[in-house]
Amino acid sequence: MNTRRSFRRRHWWVPAFWLIVAARLGAQVTETPQTIAPGSFFLRMDAISIGVNRDRVEPSRYNALGLASTILSTGLTRDVDLEVGVQFFVKQTVQLGGTRTSHSGRGDVSLRSKWTFWRDPTRGAAAAVIPYVKLPSNTGGVGNNHTEGGVIVPWSMSLGGGTELGAMGQWDILRNAGNTRYDSRWFASGFLHQHLIGSLGAYAETTLAVSSASASTLAGTLGGGVTFDLKKKLQLDYGLSRGLGGQATDWIHVLRLRWEF
Repeated sequence: MNTRRSFRRRHWWVPAFWLIVAARLGAQVTETPQTIAPGSFFLRMDAISIGVNRDRVEPSRYNALGLASTILSTGLTRDVDLEVGVQFFVKQTVQLGGTRTSHSGRGDVSLRSKWTFWRDPTRGAAAAVIPYVKLPSNTGGVGNNHTEGGVIVPWSMSLGGGTELGAMGQWDILRNAGNTRYDSRWFASGFLHQHLIGSLGAYAETTLAVSSASASTLAGTLGGGVTFDLKKKLQLDYGLSRGLGGQATDWIHVLRLRWEF
């Protein structure tokens, strides 16, 4: 069997997973349903994203690096905002034995809109819908050069005492690795965030994804992180996740920045 072809077939979704995750930034991977006030802007950036995957059956290694993957949001109305995402630098490296293949360049652009269709101020709860489209604007061979899209539905609520609970469901239409058709991907995630003391907080989060391409694409993550509020509207967030399932990326490290202005 051609080892390189086998690796790409069984791990075709890894670059797509990274590109989609990089376009879905927030305090955690899970989106929040809150919109930005009209006249205000919200910058969300994965300053550094690192994914590491090792194939133990056929010794190989896949690394992904993302720098400054950013989404800029601005409010149109109280319940609707417009969001533009740009991946300023993406590098993907596959190492099979003595052969090393690397691609790097600017990633794709995503256009999104968020509509907060439900709020419950008494419980501090809200829900929203976020349709998005990814446009193939990458360089250096880091994307698949196809338009993709989907719909995200996030929800969150306050539990009191500085505790926030959130969840998200997502449906994506992604081009397959063989460039023969589009496949559906279903993604779900949830998080629990707790304010600890002063400007420090911590969270736990889990994700699960599966593609219509094959049931063997089932993969998830389990992890957590810490948040630090530098100012009232400026926050740093470091997250570490461990892949679950045979198709999951082993480790994902992310340093995030959130700034409202």
